[in-house]
Amino acid sequence: MKNILLSFIIISMLLACNAAPKAEQSNNKEITKDSAIISGDIIPKELIILNEKVKNRAGDPSVYAARSAYFVRHQNLDAAYEDLIKGFAIDSTFMPLYNSLADYHLMKGEPAQAKLALEKALSINKSSFMTHVKMGELFFLAKKYDLAFKHINNGLRINKYYSDGYFWKGMIYKEKGDTSAANSNFQTAIEQDPENYKAYMQLGLLAIPSRSKTAIDYFTSAIKVDQDKTEAYYGRAYFYQLTEEFDKAIQDYTKVVELDKHNAAAFYNLGLLHYNLRVIEIAAANFNKAIENNPKYAEAFYMRGLCNESKSNDDAAIADFEYALSLKENYTLAAQGLDRVRNAKKSIKK
Repeated sequence: MKNILLSFIIISMLLACNAAPKAEQSNNKEITKDSAIISGDIIPKELIILNEKVKNRAGDPSVYAARSAYFVRHQNLDAAYEDLIKGFAIDSTFMPLYNSLADYHLMKGEPAQAKLALEKALSINKSSFMTHVKMGELFFLAKKYDLAFKHINNGLRINKYYSDGYFWKGMIYKEKGDTSAANSNFQTAIEQDPENYKAYMQLGLLAIPSRSKTAIDYFTSAIKVDQDKTEAYYGRAYFYQLTEEFDKAIQDYTKVVELDKHNAAAFYNLGLLHYNLRVIEIAAANFNKAIENNPKYAEAFYMRGLCNESKSNDDAAIADFEYALSLKENYTLAAQGLDRVRNAKKSIKK
């Protein structure tokens, strides 16, 4: 129903000769009570700044476009929807609103509506390099790489310094298996914008297979750009884990679960590291957390089974190995663990 309402309002405004309400029609009191403002929780600094801009510049569509983009990134779609409505009410031709609208629909799993929003934006202004690149992103997600390249290159011809254009070209090359070209485009992306978090992340991920220490530098740069996201900490922790720098890996995985207490994979890896260091109680506690957050995590049940086996909790170990097998057929390690513990129990009885 909200999507229908949003589309109806936007179409109505476009048909009304783009007659935007005057700035004074916006109500500052309404904005301070806006559901987009989080109450009862710690408000991130970025959102505090955006809220203040909305409060002080209520007649400016750019502040609603910026805040709606923030909410889409943080998956607060109801708040993003409200800001889109307010922004379009001020100026139905303001381009960044259409980009946010496209992201809103993408987040809701509605690529067709996202494409319509971008097509409308390009009909208003064919020179919007951001919209061309956003259309390229859309075709990338649909795996239509030739069309993605076409739109991204159109955007870069208009603005050759646009960092995200190179980022998405890098993603296409990565998908096509050309890691050299992907790496080159991600490098160009950070040259154009030294705070392109996504590009640093991709460069870090590309460096992992060769175990190049540059991976640490890229993930660290991503963390400097945004200390509140978990992906860079996780990527750096995984690299440390691969290169057997276990203390550093534990520090970074611990930071991940501090930021995201539901990150089952980070809890699992913390458990794995502590198990290998023979700190069994802490390992088991972390596997419990992994299972709590992902009740179908077969590997976590298996590893908890090993913890129980090492503590001679045979019945608990058997239960864990059996459940791991119920979740993952042909789980050889779990089957071997189950046989091992059962045979051990039999030999004790004899």
